[in-house]
Amino acid sequence: MSLTLFLNELSCESESGPREVDTAMAGFVDTLRHLKSWQSIALVTKSPLPAAELARGYLYQQWVNASGQNRDRHRYLLALRSRSPFRDAVQLTLDPDEVEYQHDGRTVEGVAFAHLTDGLAVSLPVSAKWATAWLDVDIQHLTEDGIESSRDRARHCSSPDEADAHKAWAHEAGTTSLTTPAEILDAWDEFFPHLQKIPRFERCLRRLDMKWHRPVRKLLIDLEATAAGWDPATSPEPKWQHPHITPESQSRQHLCTFTDLDGENRCFSWHGRFTPGKGRLHFRLVPEERAIRLGYVGDKLGSDAES
Repeated sequence: MSLTLFLNELSCESESGPREVDTAMAGFVDTLRHLKSWQSIALVTKSPLPAAELARGYLYQQWVNASGQNRDRHRYLLALRSRSPFRDAVQLTLDPDEVEYQHDGRTVEGVAFAHLTDGLAVSLPVSAKWATAWLDVDIQHLTEDGIESSRDRARHCSSPDEADAHKAWAHEAGTTSLTTPAEILDAWDEFFPHLQKIPRFERCLRRLDMKWHRPVRKLLIDLEATAAGWDPATSPEPKWQHPHITPESQSRQHLCTFTDLDGENRCFSWHGRFTPGKGRLHFRLVPEERAIRLGYVGDKLGSDAES
């Protein structure tokens, strides 16, 4: 399965001149070659490349015609790119017209679609601004109750070194073929060997609202990476690979006390948060087995929607 890359259109709106763009495009193609050495890739752009700008007033076609090397790079890009623009290239469970992403106060589409599809945003390395493996994004999501605002990070790279920060994640990208909760459970031992589940969790996952399938799958991937890299002998708490992990408050811990695998009642206080809405996945650490045991997934415990 191909790793989908979304070109960050803001990196193509600089005031760079032809020489700077030429250097940036050489680096951009090198980054794509590096990513392709891991697995097959597909590049999705906001608009067809021949009509696109690489900097303000400097067209892609001008860059292609500037040198023989650029024409070779152009042929390489044509072999990788999707012929569909952002909105037609992917299938989403969330209507993109109901959500807006901003980075540093500017609306972004390529980064938004990368985040929405658990893909990777890529930028032309025209500025130190894009020399980062993660981009902060402010998200506004239109719901029946109004607008929900949140902040998150989107996977991103503009160089091979930055790409390497996502190599382990890319190797897990095969989980994108798991399109239903039942498929996740069927492939559990293959993809989540460090995650254990009590019967309650499995029941909750089977009836999970499909609007949450993608963020829950992503959270499971992050928890697996967390547990796989955890050494309980040196740290009682692992280094979390997901940005929204917190323990439950003491006043609410009775809500997340469940019957464990051995029949004892235990508190599954740790939880990951996900949207849209107030989604929660509760778990507890099992250091003696270097594992994470999952207890519940669904609406925030104690809410009207939770059952």
